[in-house]
Amino acid sequence: MPRLSVARLLSLFLITCTVAFTLYIFTSNPLSNVKRNEDDEGEGKISENLLLHQQMKVANETFDSRYIFYNRVPKCGSMSMTTLFYRLGGENKFRVASPYEAGEQQDKNEEEEESFTKFLTNEPHPFVYIRHLYFIDFTKYHKKQPMYVNIMRDPIERFESFYYFTRFGSTRGGGGSRMGEERRQETIDDCVRLRRHECTRPYWQVVPYFCGNNPGCSSRSKWAVDTAKRNIENHYLFVGLIEELDVSLDILENLIPRYFDNARGIYHMNPENVKVKKETKTNNKKPTSQQAKQFLREETSLKLEYELYDFVKARFYIMADSL
Repeated sequence: MPRLSVARLLSLFLITCTVAFTLYIFTSNPLSNVKRNEDDEGEGKISENLLLHQQMKVANETFDSRYIFYNRVPKCGSMSMTTLFYRLGGENKFRVASPYEAGEQQDKNEEEEESFTKFLTNEPHPFVYIRHLYFIDFTKYHKKQPMYVNIMRDPIERFESFYYFTRFGSTRGGGGSRMGEERRQETIDDCVRLRRHECTRPYWQVVPYFCGNNPGCSSRSKWAVDTAKRNIENHYLFVGLIEELDVSLDILENLIPRYFDNARGIYHMNPENVKVKKETKTNNKKPTSQQAKQFLREETSLKLEYELYDFVKARFYIMADSL
């Protein structure tokens, strides 16, 4: 066996040391560990500090903090929230607009989207704009995202409210759907038992508010839900729960006190809220059986809505725990 020269041995020794040192640095460097943890745990690493993460977005001016856009989802307490915004505007000195146009459409084409972004960002500020509109990515038109906020509701509870509202309305109006009286009087249990279209293919309404105006958002699909999730992660300051409205207001006050200072107190001290709740409560709602609820949750597109709702709920409670 040929003998190795001293120079050759020294060269092999240096190579071995270099490889060993590189491996040591990689495995012991805290930054490389963090990276691996992020890869292993997905969203978990950042979600532990989600409230702080959102606070930093405000502090770092990731959002255009001059504007809040509440693109409210129907039948999720939006009238109560709108009433509260007007009260907060008076107390905390910011403008609020909640326009309504008969026959207004929630969706917009690209030209309409761009026109809307110009309108909103040219308004005197601080300003809160409230409307039933699907998500619009302002960065697509070279503008900062306003502070998007919204409120969600348990999908079956929202479905129940919408089902009976289309039939019987509330004190403030609504109802009057074009159907025979026998059909109008059917409960959700009847609807499920008879496999009516409105119960086998519920109106696809919630997901597009967070997904946007892409034609794919109108499809009952995993793609639409995943797009909505990404938009909530990247473009929304906060999405609360109507079932946890007090805590939702506490989180909003923590995130943007400029707008939500004393929001919970103002909400509960305002006698108008009791009136709004009473007047917007859906008439003639009937309880739904567990069997019908199970069908709606497992056999219809409400299964996809629950995926989005559970995603929002998980983020909500992480933030709530940080208060």
